[in-house]
Amino acid sequence: MNEVKSLEQLSLILGYVVPGLIILYIRAQFLTGRIAAHKDALLSYFTLSVIYLAIINAGLAVVTGSGAPLHEQTRYWLPILLIGAVIFGILIGLNASLGVTRWCLSKLGLHIPHVMATAWDWKFSRFPESLVTLTLKDGSRVSGWCSTNSFIGSDPANRDLYIEQVYDVDEHGNWTLKTPGKSIYIAAGEVRTIEFIPLTGGST
Repeated sequence: MNEVKSLEQLSLILGYVVPGLIILYIRAQFLTGRIAAHKDALLSYFTLSVIYLAIINAGLAVVTGSGAPLHEQTRYWLPILLIGAVIFGILIGLNASLGVTRWCLSKLGLHIPHVMATAWDWKFSRFPESLVTLTLKDGSRVSGWCSTNSFIGSDPANRDLYIEQVYDVDEHGNWTLKTPGKSIYIAAGEVRTIEFIPLTGGST
């Protein structure tokens, strides 16, 4: 009897923690790829799990006509816990990344704090495909092509960069590709400003 009770308690703990963990992990992939340390995020896991399970319980009650708690409906447990949480995480991740809720609220005259912590995270979460010119702290400048083969560090403690193709730019602003495949790594803390240059015909 004690073993059964322990299993029931375990299922309750997993049910009110694991969905929130999965959802926040999936959501983070659309933002910066990071989630808070588990000991700091436990309350967030629990809160999000309660909201998620309340929605799912209500939906199942309507569809199946059963008023039993989700953890007692074992045939729904695994797909709801895994597949449903992943789908829910994708939806709120897309919402956060695309700013759908912010846009809707702004139309109603309401403004909420941005989900991104910094302008760096906001800009590079979209990973812009463009020409860039970086001004470093020593005053030197680096120009190159930033695309899917580049890398932008999202760790606040190590915002390093890898630019996949470097260009030479003369005093007239003409971009020339002299060494195909020449790339550059820039250590964290070395960048003062980044200019994003729209790609137009004849720029390269």
